[in-house]
This record gives sequence, structure tokens and C-alpha cells, in this order.
Amino acid sequence: MPDLLVPFDGSPAALRALDHALALAHQHAGTRLLVLSVLGDVDVDTRELVAASEIDRVLAAEAATMLEPARARLAAAGIPFDCHWMPGAAARVIADFAREHRVAQVVMGTRGLGTIPGLLMGSVTNRVLQVVDCPVTLVK
Repeated sequence: MPDLLVPFDGSPAALRALDHALALAHQHAGTRLLVLSVLGDVDVDTRELVAASEIDRVLAAEAATMLEPARARLAAAGIPFDCHWMPGAAARVIADFAREHRVAQVVMGTRGLGTIPGLLMGSVTNRVLQVVDCPVTLVK
């Protein structure tokens, strides 16, 4: 099995999806996990007031903190992995990343850290299902 993409926001659902992807990787030798955190893009007004290098530094630090639990789990499991972060609209970034890296599958949680409670399935998850070109496994 080629690479699996695990969108990761640090939520309990993302951790469960990571665990599911780890189980799949253990079943298929040579599988590599690509873990991707997507951070909201910075608005134009902020970009005009703050240097791009400072914005990148802050976003990189935030991404490193968000990805740390995933890194620790993956390192302990001994599965090949790479962690990435990108700014932008989550569903589009996930779909573009999956396409560019030719992943076999996306494994993601049904709910992230969004702010709208009570939805059965998160809006990012719904959108990913609409725009991604490869199979998607949803983990509750």
C-alpha cells in the first residue's frame, strides 16, 4: 500500500484516525503515513501589518505544537512518516496535497476542532469528501 494521508488538527477524532492509519500501515509493509496540519490562512489586513517572515514563524511554531502528539505516536510505532503543515482552506489544501503526493487514501476523523457544535460530520470532512480524488476512510 502506498502512502496514506492523515489530516491532523490535534482533536480526539484526529488521534483516532491516526491510530487507524497506524493499524493499516502495520498490515501493509512499506506504507508511509503523511500527516498534514492545515492552519487557517492569514487575512490580508494582517499580512499588510506583519512581516511575512514573522507570520511564517508563528504558523510554523503553531503547527509544530499541533503535530507533536502525532510525531510522538508515529515515532513510537516505528512506521515511516512525514509531517507537513500548510496554510489555507482545509478541504482544498487536503485535496491538493493528496493529489500532489498521489496518496492511496485519506484517513481522517469525522469531527475536528471546529467551532460549530452538534453537527454529525464536520464541514471540512464533508468538503473533503466532495473534492478529493482518492478513497477516504472516516473514523468516528
